[in-house]
Amino acid sequence: MSAHWGTAITGFGGGTARQFGVGGTDLGIPYDRSRFSAGESGFVFGDTFTGDSQGSGTWIGSPILLYSAQRPDATTTFDAASGGARAVQLLKYTHNADNGYGVEVTRIPNDAFVDPNGRTWLTYTSVRDWNATDDRNGALFCGLAWSDDDGRTWTDYAAVWKNDGSDGHNGWSPLMMQSFAGIGNDDGYLYIVSKEWGRSHNRNGPILMRVPWQRITTKADYQYWGWNGSAWVWGNPSPSPLFNGMGPIGELSVKNIQGTWVMAYFDVGANCIATRTADGIDRVWTAPKQ
Repeated sequence: MSAHWGTAITGFGGGTARQFGVGGTDLGIPYDRSRFSAGESGFVFGDTFTGDSQGSGTWIGSPILLYSAQRPDATTTFDAASGGARAVQLLKYTHNADNGYGVEVTRIPNDAFVDPNGRTWLTYTSVRDWNATDDRNGALFCGLAWSDDDGRTWTDYAAVWKNDGSDGHNGWSPLMMQSFAGIGNDDGYLYIVSKEWGRSHNRNGPILMRVPWQRITTKADYQYWGWNGSAWVWGNPSPSPLFNGMGPIGELSVKNIQGTWVMAYFDVGANCIATRTADGIDRVWTAPKQ
């Protein structure tokens, strides 16, 4: 896999994000908004500042949302923001405060998608401590929010996935960083690939779960993909890591691209982006390509 430098889209005076007050920022996760306008995308960003780099200028918050229309030259050009003339924090919470779940520093986006009814969903992680010596103490919970007006206003779902051992994972919850892989081929399930918080641990990689997309807020309807001792099955009591022996990884993304499931993630040990592919999301994945 080769890499190249492109045109900056935020920070250091580059890109069209500047017109919405966006300078230094984090992440920038794209999702398909073509239901609202052909070829359009949304980009959710993490902690965002008005200055040219992270921590400079005014802290706008996290997450924020910018919109990008399709361009003939395939460039990413931002032409609107959730918030109007200036980008604003999407979720109503206070940084470095207890918002009902314990003290949290910030909330960073993991992924977003638009369901068949036109509702936009956002999954995010509440950060308890950026500098925790044990990754289990880094995240407070993983949450869901939704918007029925293309990302302008948001409702936070009260039931969250806590990182306190209450889900049976003894504090190592694999549900802290979730990627919406997409709705399967006419089966009605939304597939989600998820992992533990952080980049330093080695816990055999991500897990897979699914839920009927109309019941995404009903936690009892989620099914894990797991090894039952003789076969991989849906409905296992607990999820099984997809890749035994996998080293630590960072952020991940899984999507169906023209019939092939593609997983991309940051490989901490190799210090690179790695990809895997599969014919089905619950089938055998290829070895990583770097």
